[in-house]
Order: sequence, then C-alpha cells, then structure tokens
Amino acid sequence: MSPAQKPKTSAKGLETRDRIVDVAVRFIARNGARGTSLADIAAEAGVSQTGLLYHFRSKEALLNAVMDRHLAFSEEWLWGRGPDPGIKIVDIIAKHMASWPSEHDGKVASLLGMNTVVLGENVSPDTDLHPRLVDGYRTTINRVTATLRAAQERGEMRDDIDPQLKAMEIIAFCYGLEAAWLVDPTIPVAAAAAHWAAQQTKQLATGSPTP
Repeated sequence: MSPAQKPKTSAKGLETRDRIVDVAVRFIARNGARGTSLADIAAEAGVSQTGLLYHFRSKEALLNAVMDRHLAFSEEWLWGRGPDPGIKIVDIIAKHMASWPSEHDGKVASLLGMNTVVLGENVSPDTDLHPRLVDGYRTTINRVTATLRAAQERGEMRDDIDPQLKAMEIIAFCYGLEAAWLVDPTIPVAAAAAHWAAQQTKQLATGSPTP
C-alpha cells in the first residue's frame, strides 16, 4: 500500500492516542518509566492493553511518543517567536519560566518532571533512550549556539564571548531552575529568571564591559 493509500487515523483514534500519552507522561513523572507498566497506563487511560498496543507497538514506542510531547512543548516556547531570537533568547526563557505556577499543575510539572526522570534513568549509554537524549541535548546546544553566533555577526553580541560555551551555560541554568521548581514550586522562579536574564543581557550585549 502506497503512503497515499494508507488509512488516516480517525479523530477518535487520535484522541485515544493523546489520552494514552497524557497518562504516560503523568505516570512516568511520578513513578519513572521503569516503575510504570503498560497495563497501568492502559487501565488509567480507559483502554485495554491490546488497544494500547494498537497505537504503540511497544513500551519503547510509547516512551518515544512521550518524549515527542516534551519536544513539542519545548519547541513551542523556545522557538515559537522565530528561529533566530539572538540574545533575546534569555528573555524568552525568563518569560516562559515566569509562567510556571506556584503549585504543580497537570501539564508543565508533569512534562518537566517526566523529562527529568527519564534523563536520570537513561544516563548510562546502554539504555534505550540515551542516544535520543544525547542527540536532543546536542541539537539544542547547536541551535542556541547558532542564534548567539548570528547575534555576534549582526553586531548585537560581544565578539569575545564563545557562543557554544554560553549556550551550554544557558541550558545548564534551565535544567537547574527546572529541578529546583520541581522540588519546591513556591520558590520565586519569575524573579530569579528575570534577574538572570537581565544579567545575561548586560554581559552579552555589545558595549558591555568585559567581566
């Protein structure tokens, strides 16, 4: 059967698939992927295990769908204003973090928590998702590096700053504040992120003094 002849997934099928992923995100954030079974996810999603396997042929396939959900979430806020925000990338990050609630909700906390747990479970190179996580990290670093380098070429950012090292520093800040907020959502995330962004802008902008 050619691609044009493949049957399209029905609206009901897409809704079921999304519901399964929703449940998987929540369960993995709470129990980890290793502590979550397909049977548990199927029961909570209101489908049989056979029905779940119709949409996701294996646990690995479901885990990749879960990671796709986190990727889409990250893409939306980090690059939603365009592929080249330059040094304004730090303001975009700060505004996103300011939107995190002071109580864990059902979306942001689950997605960030799930990603943090999956990272912890797949640190070893011999784990299933390790290659994907490495590729995702490198892709993000490269994209942030590219937008900072473009800012240098436009004369917006100082030439004496290494774009790749700064990109790694920016992503490290994101990971760190995410972890802190997951532990205690009442911390002043918005104020901390705004202060960090202001410091970064002052350091990066052309004409700022050498630190």
